[in-house]
Amino acid sequence: MSTLKIYVGHDPREQLAYDVCASSIEIRSSAKVNKLSSAGIPEFTRPREATQSTDFTYTRFTVPYLNNYTGWALFVDCDFIFLEDPENLLRHYPELREHPVSVVKHPTYLPHTEIKMDGVSQHSMWRKNWASLMLFNCAECRMLTPEYVNTHNPGREMHQLLWAPSIGSIPLDWNCLDNYYHLENPKAIHYTDGGPWFENYKDTPYSYLWEIERHTLAIRMSNDTF
Repeated sequence: MSTLKIYVGHDPREQLAYDVCASSIEIRSSAKVNKLSSAGIPEFTRPREATQSTDFTYTRFTVPYLNNYTGWALFVDCDFIFLEDPENLLRHYPELREHPVSVVKHPTYLPHTEIKMDGVSQHSMWRKNWASLMLFNCAECRMLTPEYVNTHNPGREMHQLLWAPSIGSIPLDWNCLDNYYHLENPKAIHYTDGGPWFENYKDTPYSYLWEIERHTLAIRMSNDTF
């Protein structure tokens, strides 16, 4: 039985991205995949902000609460695919167990574009993309209450993980940014500027891997293997 629950951020505008991400996990892992949508979290009442790029910009920080502050949970943006079982984060990196949250600590970088995805503004910020994949030791994240997530300002401080007394370091290959990193054997690809489900991102270094996962999803659906 899996000791990890996985929460994938869901935005109706990126349904295909969500489906492919979830499928890439399900074919490699016994961990349960949960759709993280604000509509499914009555306790989440934070008003949508003008600069908010997805429905899950802030709901990601409700994951420890949704997991009853027990066990281990992984949050991931929907614009990922996994090429290895996410449960290996707990199996292979025991040092992560010492921290309330663990992430890939991306070095500071400048986005290639000012606009990403479907016309959404691109923002530069300290610790950019650190919160796009977070491994939570939920019992140690009790500071992330619904009230805190709903009211804390500025919201970017949540993404900068200033609430965490310590932050574990996940290897870079678990959050390989397409068009930024060129790794031989990445474990998870993050299409941070936009993925092949958008016309302008169909020919990027790792777009072919996403297309393989989409094809696999189509086969699973045709075989009714869900």
